[in-house]
Amino acid sequence: MSVSTRWATERDVPFLGEVVLLASRSHLPKGVWDYALPDDLLRQRFLERLLVTGKASWCHWTKFRIAEVDGVPAAAMSGYAENEAGMIAEDEAMTQAFGAIGLGAQEQGAVFEHIAPFLTCLMPPIGTPWIIEWVATLAAYRRRGLVDRLLREMLEEGRRRGRRRGQIMVIAGNVSAQRAYERVGFMVHEARYTRAFEDFIGARGLHRMSQLLPD
Repeated sequence: MSVSTRWATERDVPFLGEVVLLASRSHLPKGVWDYALPDDLLRQRFLERLLVTGKASWCHWTKFRIAEVDGVPAAAMSGYAENEAGMIAEDEAMTQAFGAIGLGAQEQGAVFEHIAPFLTCLMPPIGTPWIIEWVATLAAYRRRGLVDRLLREMLEEGRRRGRRRGQIMVIAGNVSAQRAYERVGFMVHEARYTRAFEDFIGARGLHRMSQLLPD
């Protein structure tokens, strides 16, 4: 088995759409994107559009690093800082992507209203950290150390860019993911639980994990 890693290109967008969907589901049967857009085709179109919206966002293809097994994309994650040049806000990126797939203002409003319970557990970043997001491995390639390798590379990238802290969010109850993050130095910094979140997605809430990055 040959494992290599690289930065994503725009040609990887279909694969990254799968990664973003899997990451949103965490250890659960469904994630926020499933509830936002129950239609499979429409959801796929939206995620692929989201990945190319603007010059940079928390879900833009330029922020992703990919692990390949024997030349086949198998795992990926994004790394970014919210105050980097060209970044657009999450709501703006989503609104633009919704519009690009033909959802009007009323339909977009309904989607945002529907997923509002999920947002009750979001926490603002601590300062301007290096944020790791959208971590997932395709089922056929799990338990091969791909996420561990990508995490270490992404943390090194944040350190290289002068960031002093790394941050990642995990849905409460995803024990295997939390342990993987702990292996590379993350610790739970804060947790937020709400009844609305639990009723919506089936997990208590979110854990914010962080670590200081060396000079």
